Amino acid sequence: MIVAIYGNTIEKAHFDDILHLIKVFEGYNAKLSIYAPFYEFLCSYLGFKPKVESTFRYPNDIKCKASLMLCIGGDGTLLDSISFVQDSGIPIAGINFGRLGFLARIPISSIKTAVDQLLSGRFTTEKRTVIKSTLEGNPLSEFPYALNDLTIQKRGTSMININAFIDEEFVCNYWSDGIIISTPTGSTAYSLSVGGPIVSPNSETFIISPIAPHNLTIRPLVFPEKSKLRLEVNTRGNQILFSLDSRSVVIPSPTMLTVEKANFCINVVCLEGETYYTTLRNKLMWGIDSRSINT
Repeated sequence: MIVAIYGNTIEKAHFDDILHLIKVFEGYNAKLSIYAPFYEFLCSYLGFKPKVESTFRYPNDIKCKASLMLCIGGDGTLLDSISFVQDSGIPIAGINFGRLGFLARIPISSIKTAVDQLLSGRFTTEKRTVIKSTLEGNPLSEFPYALNDLTIQKRGTSMININAFIDEEFVCNYWSDGIIISTPTGSTAYSLSVGGPIVSPNSETFIISPIAPHNLTIRPLVFPEKSKLRLEVNTRGNQILFSLDSRSVVIPSPTMLTVEKANFCINVVCLEGETYYTTLRNKLMWGIDSRSINT
């Protein structure tokens, strides 16, 4: 069993935690493949070279080789890692060295227990829907997918005008600072911050959430993931910010793009006793009522 470890950089305060993680894996004689830039970072800043089976830089370096992807960081780091896993089906787990940790669920305090469960196969996986975008001249065409969301936003002061069509039926015109197309996984991210609904991962839906709409009658819309969404985008500013999860580029206006469900899913690891709803309660303090808390 080869465990692929993905990370970027970590704060100095977590150096002892990463040392502990590596030593736990060494105690199990686990075979590790570490993302090459992260491996170089660890060697430079931790002062030792972790024992590894290999390093990787590209998706093909781990496809059909790794049995598990372990992300070191926050939710953004885990989102970055899906461009390496792609359609391989490799399960992804994350150790939360960040803040909220909605996707990177494993707390630092549970590293040894988590590694034991991961290496012994005592976990399940949730299949998470992925968005696919089609855009002429897409700078992100090498991997035009997102696990959380796709966003179209203004660049500058001019608002964006977006005509939306679902299965070629006109839905409405969005006159706003932008628009978020979210998966159920992303419903607790950017979409939630602009008033979008929380949607269960198995709901088979997408969400359209406008960003600061100029028309107060515009509200978030949930539609079936089997449908195809087409967006006609225009702005007087001539440039638009286009994002897939944490990857953002500037594209020209006007433009047209389509959004649909990808033909693969991402397998997110759930350890023993962990479910989507326990995560909601623990991370978002779901249902907490001050009247039931002793003061």
